[in-house]
Amino acid sequence: MEPTFKTSFIPKKPIATAQASGPAPARSFNFFSLISTTIFIITILASGGLFAYKKILENQIVKADKDVNEARAAFQVEEIKDLIDANSRITAINSLLKNHVVLSKVFTLLEELTIKKIRFSDFSYAKKGDSLTLKMKTESQNYSALASQEEIFSKSQFLKNTKFFDFNIGENGYITTDFFTELNPSLISYKSVVESVSGNEQ
Repeated sequence: MEPTFKTSFIPKKPIATAQASGPAPARSFNFFSLISTTIFIITILASGGLFAYKKILENQIVKADKDVNEARAAFQVEEIKDLIDANSRITAINSLLKNHVVLSKVFTLLEELTIKKIRFSDFSYAKKGDSLTLKMKTESQNYSALASQEEIFSKSQFLKNTKFFDFNIGENGYITTDFFTELNPSLISYKSVVESVSGNEQ
C-alpha cells in the first residue's frame, strides 16, 4: 500500500487577513476643498444677513410712512389754509403801510416852519430809497430872511441835507432861489400816522 501524502497550497491564513495586517495607506489632505467650503458657508451667512437687513429696512419704511400719514391726518387742512391766507393778507397790508406816504404832513410841517418873509412855490418830490426828496421854488424879501429860514430848517428832525441854491433877483425885486431837502421817512409814513393816532386814542 502506497503511502498517502496530503499536500496543500492553500495558505494557513486568509489572504484578506494577511493584507489587512499590513501598514495602512496614508490619506492626502485637500486644502482647496476646505477653502471652497469656507467661502460657501460665508456666502450663505452673508446672504441671510442681507435678507434680514432688507426686511428690517422695509419694516422701518412702512412704519415711517404710517407715522407720516397719521401726523398729516392730525392736522386740520382747512384751518391751515385759512392761516396761510390770513398771513398773506397781513403781509400785503404791512407792505402797503410801509410804502404809503402822507404828503399832508409835509405841508403841515412847512406851514409851521416857514417864516413870514419867505414864500414857496412849484412843489415837487421824488422817491429816494426809503425817503422823499423835496424841491421848491423860493421867494424871499431879503438875504437875512433866507439865512433865518435855512437855520430853522437845519434844526428840524424831519428835514436833512437842506440847502438853498441858484440865487437870482426876480422882477418884483424879491430874491428867488431853489430849495432842496430830504424828508425823514417817519414824517411821511402812513404807518407812523396810524400808530400815533392809535396811541392818542388809548
